[in-house]
Amino acid sequence: MKAWLSLSGLGILSLVLGGCVDNHESVSVQTTAGDAWLSGAQCQLHNRKGTWFVTTPGSVSVHLGSEDLDVECTKDGFVPANEMVKSSVNYEAVLLNGAIESTVSGSAWTYPQMITVPMQPAAATLAPAAADAPIVGY
Repeated sequence: MKAWLSLSGLGILSLVLGGCVDNHESVSVQTTAGDAWLSGAQCQLHNRKGTWFVTTPGSVSVHLGSEDLDVECTKDGFVPANEMVKSSVNYEAVLLNGAIESTVSGSAWTYPQMITVPMQPAAATLAPAAADAPIVGY
């Protein structure tokens, strides 16, 4: 009987504390072009838990998970850029909340707080040179 009460008490405690686990994290996204900061890029962040949007420079709250975070940015005049951001273990959450609870909720994982996506200017489309055109009348 005491074992059952202990287990049910742990179960209730787990439910109560489970509401305190934060499985979201704010990440900032910035874009660069060479050595210069580039503002106004539209970025989409995606993992198995969802999709989020941000304009650079900016921050967005993402759902944490063990999988990498895919960041895709676009801006007129630039080649679309893609950056894969590695998920890493959040040891503090694991110690505070326990390994099982942290893994289930996603709080066992973390992403870098600052994500930088390098972008390249789009190459201008050049018209064919006049020398390549056939000469008419000769």
